[in-house]
Amino acid sequence: MFFVQIYEKWLKETQKEKIKQILEKIKPNGRILDIGSGFGALEYFVNAIALDVNENYLRKTKAEYKVKASGDALPFKSGSFDFVFCIDTAHLLKNHKEIKRVMKQGGKLIISVFCYKQNFKERANWLRKIVKDMELKTVNEFLVKTEKEWDFVIVAGKF
Repeated sequence: MFFVQIYEKWLKETQKEKIKQILEKIKPNGRILDIGSGFGALEYFVNAIALDVNENYLRKTKAEYKVKASGDALPFKSGSFDFVFCIDTAHLLKNHKEIKRVMKQGGKLIISVFCYKQNFKERANWLRKIVKDMELKTVNEFLVKTEKEWDFVIVAGKF
């Protein structure tokens, strides 16, 4: 419960700012899935299906469609999504290949990990390994920075 309070008060605006910066570089369309949506920062900007294990977060999201489920066992047919967002959630997942399964051929994954100057290289390499293990092709990499934290972002495609 303590984490939830910190997340909402300290990180809510930070998450929205990071999403805004990501969306300045990525223009998603079609069916969009937000794995680990939290309170729905992505859904402030685009129409996406919000997926989270926390029912309280899902109640707060503006998403039209909300799914209570784990990113390790996605309750969707294979090839269901044009874009899959996994922002600051990859470290919580054990089965990253589920993400690839639900992506359409030609679909894109936007995946990030929070980091700081001190651990940037280590965290970036960790995320690159996850994308490589999913057998996705990296299209772009970039860093978004807010006053409170950074995110290393990879855009990867299923080709």
